[in-house]
Amino acid sequence: MDWYVLTLFPELIDTIVNTSITGRAVKKGILRLHSVNIRDYAERADGRVDDYPYGGGAGMVMQAEPVVRAVEAAKEASGGQTKVIYLTPQAKVLTQPKAEELAREKSLILLCGHYEGIDERALDACVDEYLSIGDYVMTGGELGAAVVIDVVSRFVPGVLPNDDSARFESLQDNLLEYPQYTRPVEWRGEKVPAVLLSGDHTAVEKWRYEESLKRTKERRPDLMKKNLHVTCITGGGDTAAEFGKKYTDAVTRYGDFMDFDRRKLQKSGRKFGPDDLVIFALTPDAMDEARFRSVSGDQSRAVILLVSGTTNPGQEEKEREADTCRPSSEAEEVDLFMNEGEDWDMAPVRMEMMLNRKGFRVVTLASADAGTSDEEIAGMAVALREKLDAESG
Repeated sequence: MDWYVLTLFPELIDTIVNTSITGRAVKKGILRLHSVNIRDYAERADGRVDDYPYGGGAGMVMQAEPVVRAVEAAKEASGGQTKVIYLTPQAKVLTQPKAEELAREKSLILLCGHYEGIDERALDACVDEYLSIGDYVMTGGELGAAVVIDVVSRFVPGVLPNDDSARFESLQDNLLEYPQYTRPVEWRGEKVPAVLLSGDHTAVEKWRYEESLKRTKERRPDLMKKNLHVTCITGGGDTAAEFGKKYTDAVTRYGDFMDFDRRKLQKSGRKFGPDDLVIFALTPDAMDEARFRSVSGDQSRAVILLVSGTTNPGQEEKEREADTCRPSSEAEEVDLFMNEGEDWDMAPVRMEMMLNRKGFRVVTLASADAGTSDEEIAGMAVALREKLDAESG
């Protein structure tokens, strides 16, 4: 990934980014840093790029022409289509979902203001997006740019030794990370929790989830309103189950899974509440009302993931014969829901109507097939998290 940072102090950016984890990524060629000195594009012989503000007031304002020239040069060097981001407190604050979205870009141009800012005409001419790192004012945008580079680069494949380190940590599920321990087992009379030494991975995950909830309630109760318990309901064979798991795992670390190809689960009944997000990963022929007769919501959010194709042809038919076949009365109800030969594009529309009647609110309708890559699924999950984050404010 290429980072172009337009600044009056390139040495500051170079020092920070070329250190530690991002520094190693730069040496490996995973990240490429291009620090551009805006003074190199000054119109004046003395290299100054600022002047007094019209209308009076304290401080100086960076002039439009040097800034736009620097942006144009960076755009040309990057291929012409690179997004320009201006660091300013007058913008939405950077979040984990936003960082994941930006990490999908091949290159980014970060514009750093200084003094009292930049002539508004330059911003109107060349800035694509405004971004903040917090509700406070700094002397310049350089430290903000360094923060953005660090946060976003963690999601660039290869930057971290273990890609899961970026996906599963504080704030990924709007939960703070659980406590961490290392050797020795006992230190000054304090012992590592026994469950972490048990070797029982299921018990360890349960403990971590509970500790994350506890810590978030104590330290960041404001995040709890953004935290949703995620359940993935699959139906229609192996492909739906496979894509449902990939999508859910990209959305959350703590998802539950229910295979609604199993008739027992169809009959068991499940009531979801306002803090639930339910992902329905289904093939079109599995989007029938009878299958979900026992499922209901209460202002619950839902995602419909339409999956086409099968990884194991005939498997669903075998399961229906052995376990999941419906009585004739149910089959008649299915026909009322989706008539034989009907355009399958209508299936998710009817599914959404049915879920609305059952107390769900569909926030996203997505689709996947045999050609959908893991990267595309990850992108779909990022878009969902961004949407949910925007909804919760």
